[in-house]
Amino acid sequence: MGRGGGAITILHGSQLTVSDVGPAGIGISSFTNVSGGTFTGTALSGWGSLARTLGTGGETIDGFTFSQGTVVLQGANVTSLITVNSGWLVLRGCKGSILLNHPTGNGGGAAALYSQLGSFNAAGAKDGRQPAKTICHRCYFPNSGLENVYSNNVTITESWIAVAPGGSGDHVDGIQTWGGQSSLNFSRNRLQWNGSWNSTQSGLLAMYSDGSQNGFAGYNQVAVQDNDFVIGLGGGIGLHAPMGVATTNMVVTGNRWTWSPDFDDPDYTPAIYRGSGAANYKTGGNVWSNNRWADGPYANQFLRPDNSTGTTDY
Repeated sequence: MGRGGGAITILHGSQLTVSDVGPAGIGISSFTNVSGGTFTGTALSGWGSLARTLGTGGETIDGFTFSQGTVVLQGANVTSLITVNSGWLVLRGCKGSILLNHPTGNGGGAAALYSQLGSFNAAGAKDGRQPAKTICHRCYFPNSGLENVYSNNVTITESWIAVAPGGSGDHVDGIQTWGGQSSLNFSRNRLQWNGSWNSTQSGLLAMYSDGSQNGFAGYNQVAVQDNDFVIGLGGGIGLHAPMGVATTNMVVTGNRWTWSPDFDDPDYTPAIYRGSGAANYKTGGNVWSNNRWADGPYANQFLRPDNSTGTTDY
C-alpha cells in the first residue's frame, strides 16, 4: 500500500500528478526564505520558528517514524545547499537542495517529504560516509534528479522526477546509484525526461556498477516496484538494472513504460538497458515479473530483462 499523508493513496507511479507531490501535496503555497549551510544536529540560527525539534517519543510524519531530537523544517525556501553531517533532519513542504554526508557509523540521517528539490544526494561508503537512512517521499523534481545516491538504506517513493537535458559534458540521470549497496526501495515513482534529446540523458533509474564500497560491488535487497517510466521522444534509458556484479534479492515488479511514437522495433527501445552481465532474476532471491508497456501498439505486453517485448512474462 502507498503511504498516507496526502489527499490520496498512491498504489502506482502512474497515478501521481504534480498536485500530489511537493509542497502542493500538503497545501503549502507560501514560503519564507532561509539560508542553508552545514547541519550538525540542531536547527540553523536563521531557521527560526520554521524549525522544530521532536521531543520525547519522537513522531510519525507522513507514515515515517522519527526519533527524539530530529529537527523538522517546514515551509522554507532554502536558498543554498544544506549539508547534513550529523543528527537527523526532515525537510517537509520546503524548497531546496540537500546532501547527506554523515560519516559511517554516526547514526544520523535525513528525509525530504513533500518538498520541491533541486538536488538530493547521499554519500556512500567509498568516501567513508553512510547515513543511517535516506528518505525521499512525495517530492517534486521539476528539472533534475537524484544524481548521487550512493548509500545503503535508501527509500525513494511516490516522487515526480522530471530530468531536463544537461549542458555540454554533462551526464544526467533520474536516480543514480554507484553499486556496492543494499536495502534500496525505489517504488511508485514517476520518472520522465524533459525537453529534447541532446545526448546528455543517461538513465531514469540508473543502477550502475562503478566500483566497490567496503569490498562489495553488487546489489542486495532492492525493490523497484510500480514505477511509471516516461521515456519520451529520443530520450535516454528508462531502467538501467545492475550489470556484471552480484545481484541478490532484487525485486522488479509492476513497472510500466510509456510508448513513444519514434519507437520502431519493440525489442530495441530505450526502455531497459541491454548489455552483458544482466542479473539472473530466477535465482538468488531475485524476481522480475509483471513489467509491461502501459500503452501504444504493444500495450500490456511484457518487458523482459533483456529489453525484449512479448506476450509472455520472463
